[in-house]
Amino acid sequence: MFGQLLIKECKQTFKSLIYWLIVLVLLFDFATQLGGDTEIRKEPQKGESGYGYRSSDDPTLIMKATLGSLVEQFAYDRFVTYPIGFYKHVTLNGKEEKQIEEILQKTTGLSGRAEAEQAVSDWYEAQNTAPGPDGAIMPAKSMEIAPAPDLTYDRFSAYMDEVDSILGGGSSYAKDAREHSASVPMTYEEAMEEYRELTEQDRLTGGYARLFSDYMGIFLGVLPVFLAVTRALRDKRAGMQDLIYTRKGSSFAIIASRYTAMLVMLVLPLLALSLLPLSDCLRYASSAGISADPFAYVKYIFGWLLPTIMTAAAVGMFLTELTDTALAILIQGAWWFVSVFTGALHGGAYGWNLIPRHNTVMNWSGYHDHFSQLAANRILYVFLSVILVVLTVLIYQQKRKGRYRLSWNLSGRLKK
Repeated sequence: MFGQLLIKECKQTFKSLIYWLIVLVLLFDFATQLGGDTEIRKEPQKGESGYGYRSSDDPTLIMKATLGSLVEQFAYDRFVTYPIGFYKHVTLNGKEEKQIEEILQKTTGLSGRAEAEQAVSDWYEAQNTAPGPDGAIMPAKSMEIAPAPDLTYDRFSAYMDEVDSILGGGSSYAKDAREHSASVPMTYEEAMEEYRELTEQDRLTGGYARLFSDYMGIFLGVLPVFLAVTRALRDKRAGMQDLIYTRKGSSFAIIASRYTAMLVMLVLPLLALSLLPLSDCLRYASSAGISADPFAYVKYIFGWLLPTIMTAAAVGMFLTELTDTALAILIQGAWWFVSVFTGALHGGAYGWNLIPRHNTVMNWSGYHDHFSQLAANRILYVFLSVILVVLTVLIYQQKRKGRYRLSWNLSGRLKK
């Protein structure tokens, strides 16, 4: 019975317009976000002009980088924040501008906008040595300003907290942001160590599979709820609920087959899309003598992405069966919004976020060191999904017996 229902539900999903819209969104996400990032990293060669940059936790460098950004934004009155992940241009009033000016004088010794503009001009004149892609001369690194001689790191931190507060929060002067503001050039040895982690520990495909999971996971935190809601409401709109309730199939078989069909049909396009970057990795690995893992993408799709899909779909099924409305889209949409804009991007700080982020091919050590946290995170959402599906079965079973009907009438009142 379950097998027959599963095949039928997969066919129904395949015919669904919503399903194909979801597939198109995933295709667009893959094409636009992963296009340039799937280029295979080549082995660093000794004597190259540069090996990239790495983050630095040196307090002096952090102060220089943060103050450089503050001077530049103050000089041109271009303060930018990301309070909830979106770009926001902040326009200061006279009082706020005066406060920023006083902080700049205390932290850098610069007084007024004219001195700030001159400092920016001097910096760019000294750093303009690297031609850009269009032939224009571009600065080789972000602006830095030396802190005042008597400025301690604690005082600096307090001043930057004040700046962040004046700007309304979400700025690059907040504690978490400024601690990652400083970078230093990588040495050949450091670049080789990073490359070895990618090719030996990650077996090349592991790093790219994580990046794939990072980008695809963003939309998979919300898209499955649309599929679940439309499937649950379809029979109601067609007036088929009473007929379905009288079928011989068990409530568990009906709900489980619907849920499983959604998971299968959402995983299939992911497996298909993963073949493109996987083939690139395997070709490079073959030419470079690297022992790549051909099953890395499958592992990450099922271990990293599937729990997110399961949760979003389960929320959609449960709340739709509970309320006979599309309320799940609103709730899951809010959860998705918070998850996307509060996750740590570069891995190693997965926490309990519905959508764990790791938007870099590198940083195997961060992934490895915090793997237990990530595993606990994924297991938690699998259990949560199972609980929601079981509750959905119970509600559905009661409806079939005529004991439970909960919906919202046009006046917004809840009725049984």
